[in-house]
Amino acid sequence: MSRRDWPAAEAAAHEKLKSWTGNGPGGVVLGMERGVPRLIAAAGRCGAGLGPLGPDSVFRWASVTKHVFATCLLESEAFGLDMPLGEALCELAAAPAAVTVGQALAMQGGLPDPRECLTLLGFGAHERTEADALYPWMASFDWLNAAPGAEVAYSNGGYRLLEMAMARRGFVFSEMVAAHAKRLGTGMRASEHWTDPVPGLVPGHVPEADGWSEGFQGMHLSAAGSLSGSAMDLACWLADLMPRAIFDRIARPLPLGSGEATGYGLGISLTRIGNMAVPGHGGAQAGYRAGFLCDPDQGISLVVLTNRDDGDATGLAAHVWAALCGVPDGALLKPAQGWAPAGLFAAAEGDLWAEVRPGSIVVRDAEETLFEGEDGWFVSNAAQSRMRLRYEDGALTGELFHRPVRLLPAKDDAAMPGLDGDWTCDGAFLQIEGRTLNWGAGPRRSAATMTPLGNGRWLFTANGRRICLQRLSDERLKLSLARARGLEYRRV
Repeated sequence: MSRRDWPAAEAAAHEKLKSWTGNGPGGVVLGMERGVPRLIAAAGRCGAGLGPLGPDSVFRWASVTKHVFATCLLESEAFGLDMPLGEALCELAAAPAAVTVGQALAMQGGLPDPRECLTLLGFGAHERTEADALYPWMASFDWLNAAPGAEVAYSNGGYRLLEMAMARRGFVFSEMVAAHAKRLGTGMRASEHWTDPVPGLVPGHVPEADGWSEGFQGMHLSAAGSLSGSAMDLACWLADLMPRAIFDRIARPLPLGSGEATGYGLGISLTRIGNMAVPGHGGAQAGYRAGFLCDPDQGISLVVLTNRDDGDATGLAAHVWAALCGVPDGALLKPAQGWAPAGLFAAAEGDLWAEVRPGSIVVRDAEETLFEGEDGWFVSNAAQSRMRLRYEDGALTGELFHRPVRLLPAKDDAAMPGLDGDWTCDGAFLQIEGRTLNWGAGPRRSAATMTPLGNGRWLFTANGRRICLQRLSDERLKLSLARARGLEYRRV
């Protein structure tokens, strides 16, 4: 058994947290070994006029919820992982009905993400939606982002569908969480809406030009990200979970349909730190960031929770873990520098586009940090968005999400034939005039300039997102984001 250096980990945590001192928001780092807290570091405050953050401060866990839901699903024994979703939800359209339970949990189902579908219909992040309306709307989508088992690409859609399927079998996620919380003596809980009362919840903070605003989400919360609790609550949950056989089942990566290995299991991903592949997960919601890493063999967990939108919880956890395990700086992945010229790139056809930035790449409006890999490749360190790229012969080549890609510099189309006019989708409405796209009505009407990618594709910005518009025919357009790639508008 290798030795763990808790003093070094604590020093690393305090070093990273020192910029969060003062009256602003901050975060908590908590390390636990076999049920005993070994590291507690905190900085910042709960909110204006409120006290300092600590191990018992309550945060939203965001997507850290996913592994808890996967655990509850396996405990229920309601569904086998190979069962198609259509057997549990008979009203699903044919495309999502063929996705298996395991694929839905392991980000391999290609299921559209409901939040990003709402964005493509013009819904802002603050607009409230209800579960009873969201589910039948999602069930009617007869398209997928990708063929099931073909790629690992993040989406919350599978978790929302499976939560509904569980409830129909009598297993209500919030009730299962409450039972675990009572058994463990913790305060973790599942919420339906952002406005539901949560005892002790600290406000989430979003940076603005003149200070901070309070984060908010209008969409109904689901098992993809509905939990809240303290750092101590999460550490106690992990201490109880890790010795159980069920942890190995959720942490074991699910291979693709081709048999190719991945780094993502059932709400658990593997993070490379030195020569280790460490199980854990991260999460992000408006004003909150969360992350954890763990070593089930030694009963060690490391939890990071923040109440600030710019808090890199997963990066902080990896930094502290490296110190805990004595990983030298030379063994860590080095940030990519100058690996490709900055700018927009796109595949020869389809909706795949990317923007190269210093040290990162944005793919379909989702940004991922890149690091130096082997043999001239540049890679991501996120199992749910695997990337392996290089720049050669004027193009980005390699793999995205386990699929081969070749992206060329974006080019300007001399003309935009067949786009002018009015378009509609599911009650949403947009209008195109030359290179201007108008969306919404009345005081919500906004205009965006369309940036060409080439070959009948353009980018425009709406509700803070860069959306790809692809001309399919004289009568059809497709809008897409990273997690929702198939919403079609038709000419009025």
